[in-house]
Amino acid sequence: MSHVLNNEVEVGTTSKIVDVAVGLIVKNGQALLAKRAEHQHQGGRFEFPGGKVEAGELVTDALSRELHEELGIQIHTPQFVQRLTYRYPEKTVRLHVYRIESFDGEPIGREGQPLHWVNLDQLFELNFPDANRPIVRAAQLPSRYSITSNLMMPEHDAIPAWLAEQAIEKETDAWVYVRLPQVSSDIYEAAIQKLAMLRPDLNLIAAWDASESINAFIRGRHLTQSALLAQTDLVRSSEQDFWFAACHDEQSIQHAMQLGVDAITLGSVFATPTHPDHETLGWSGFAQLAQLSDIPVYALGGMQVKDLHDVRAKGGFGVAGIRFV
Repeated sequence: MSHVLNNEVEVGTTSKIVDVAVGLIVKNGQALLAKRAEHQHQGGRFEFPGGKVEAGELVTDALSRELHEELGIQIHTPQFVQRLTYRYPEKTVRLHVYRIESFDGEPIGREGQPLHWVNLDQLFELNFPDANRPIVRAAQLPSRYSITSNLMMPEHDAIPAWLAEQAIEKETDAWVYVRLPQVSSDIYEAAIQKLAMLRPDLNLIAAWDASESINAFIRGRHLTQSALLAQTDLVRSSEQDFWFAACHDEQSIQHAMQLGVDAITLGSVFATPTHPDHETLGWSGFAQLAQLSDIPVYALGGMQVKDLHDVRAKGGFGVAGIRFV
């Protein structure tokens, strides 16, 4: 997904928006960073490479051009992640962020800038320009977002079987939304703790209204669409807390963006055994809604990992579901 832009647009009467294409270049669990020269705006800080989009230029074309000029690489299939608008006192920037996992060439600082490969989970420790901070969270997001079955009751010892069936092996994809709407709070908390014990590598996402007693075991919270629309703000105890939300229409997508949710699940794309009577979007409906979102979109409803290519071609970021086989 890419757009042709006028890169400087009046905002009110005192500022202009400068559009910038940003590359989140990831290889072997590390992100490629450059360090800004001291004399530059936000000098001395780390940054994700990229540069200004020229008037009338496709964002992806600008990204390809800038990364070749700066790093000497040729990129392949950049994946849209998010759009961010940030107002500095002296200017306003709109960042168009794309994840890049395939490229030709070995990156070098062709403009004299030092380059560093940094583990994704260590990005939080570095000093970035203010506008880049949300990209650090986006860099952690997995390509698959697993959701537990409603029938996963800890007293039936179904959790180990569910984990084995899902085969969640890749550490960067080990994110699980623990969705158990039909159980008591005690059973829900026990399920969270058991998952954390069996798989301490999992990034567990709890229901938005779950007790704070499980905070030590979770990475974030997930809002239902109705809960999302009722929220007026989001509270993070740290920069590493994540918020996800379920969306099914344009109104919920717009509200998720306004609140600053990290990613949304969008569906159902197709009918599923758990929700056979739900209205479905199909690929065309999913693509139409996904293109409205400035934040990462997970396709939900009948999705498998093999559908990831199609999801990304329609403007999505990843796949979400109960059964990945």
